[in-house]
Amino acid sequence: MPRSRALNPVFRALADPTRRRILDLLHEEPRTTGELARAVPALSRFAVMKHLAVLERARLVLVRREGRERWNHLNAIPLQQIYDRWLRPFEARWASSLTALGRLAEASANHGGAKMPMTGSSTQRSMQIEQELTIHAPPAKVFAALTQEIGAWWGRPYVHDDGRVRALRLEPAVGGRFFEDWGDGDGALYAWVSAIRAPEELVLAGPFGMGGHCHSVVRFRLEAAGGATRLALSHRAVGELEEEHEARYRAGWEDLLGARLRAFLERGERLGLGHEPAQSVRS
Repeated sequence: MPRSRALNPVFRALADPTRRRILDLLHEEPRTTGELARAVPALSRFAVMKHLAVLERARLVLVRREGRERWNHLNAIPLQQIYDRWLRPFEARWASSLTALGRLAEASANHGGAKMPMTGSSTQRSMQIEQELTIHAPPAKVFAALTQEIGAWWGRPYVHDDGRVRALRLEPAVGGRFFEDWGDGDGALYAWVSAIRAPEELVLAGPFGMGGHCHSVVRFRLEAAGGATRLALSHRAVGELEEEHEARYRAGWEDLLGARLRAFLERGERLGLGHEPAQSVRS
């Protein structure tokens, strides 16, 4: 199926103002179906569930069940695909009309990984990010990019940008490290591999560049989808989190997976450490 046709369900889902309102609510935080129904009192619970079904088919909403509750999570990856497919090629021509998007992209890039500034007050909080995307490459190739070629697509501004980083390494075995290599035994640890099952699952646990006392568990699940791979990300964190952490990390994962990893696997573009074109590097 041509990729433009694959986006048709997304455009249909976004055409309805009620569904856009639901996405706005989920952008703030994940919500149960009951919470969404109460937030849109003009609609019955049944009507809200019908709108959610359309959003779920478009992959704009991911559903995770916890006990008897159905939690709905925003999946912004399809929106990133629309931006890449329809807006990015015309950035220069439409620069004046894309000012707001430019500010959003710049803010998102400045808040990833090791460069995350700890501004404002922090307290004990938890966060959960769920994202899903389809990459036109087989699972084995996607898994190799996640574990053996991570430096080809993961780089600035999601690493220390002071010239120390020589390589980004992930040791693909239980207990293996995911870390910045600064040479001579120096570096910065992001996480440890807590579970690995090639080419289906990779679980990492550690601080992931968050300051203070924070702990993250990041799980990648890979599933064959025809000749492509459906990649699901789950990032859960608890500790001294700022209110802005969830939005920052969500935007960072959208960029890393939805833009950089896809560009590497589908088009051979290396946007990782030492390979970023000058215009994509934002300090």
